[in-house]
Amino acid sequence: MLLAPFLIIGFVKLSLADEISTYDMQLVKVETVAGSEQYFEYNYTLDKLSEMSFKISGNIRQLVIADNRYEISMKLSRAELSDAADPPAYEELIEVTKPLCEFLKSIYRMYFYEDLKDISNFPHYDTCPLPVADYWFKDYAFEGESYQAFMSDGRYKLECYLMQEGVIAGGAVASITITPIAKTE
Repeated sequence: MLLAPFLIIGFVKLSLADEISTYDMQLVKVETVAGSEQYFEYNYTLDKLSEMSFKISGNIRQLVIADNRYEISMKLSRAELSDAADPPAYEELIEVTKPLCEFLKSIYRMYFYEDLKDISNFPHYDTCPLPVADYWFKDYAFEGESYQAFMSDGRYKLECYLMQEGVIAGGAVASITITPIAKTE
């Protein structure tokens, strides 16, 4: 499951700070949820361009026909930075679950399709069901510098799941840490 486009959601806050901080963003890990291998095979490369920018390229092999029998569920959570042995609990910031075809026609269309259409063979947002296929994407860029005024430091967890009848069928969980590196007035 492609995770990079969804990272943007994790870094936008609704309130502005008086001071603008400069941050470093570290993609700590991406873990595949057990069972995902029945639905997808994927590989990717991630190139960090700056403290807040990266590009990702990869391949995704979809192994099943996907339609509205499935839902896409995304949840973003945040916890305070901590060196404690028992770190603070994550607080849910946003959670969205939609039937696959509705997700494609709304969230995918509005936030991702235009960025992906010229650098991938990802399907058009009106394509549903999604056939068994091999997909690729090349140099999808996330340039977080423009979001810095909206960010706060912390540990973020982005969960993206393929659901079937309310049960997680597959997906991945990304852990991201954002730390301040300097402050300017």
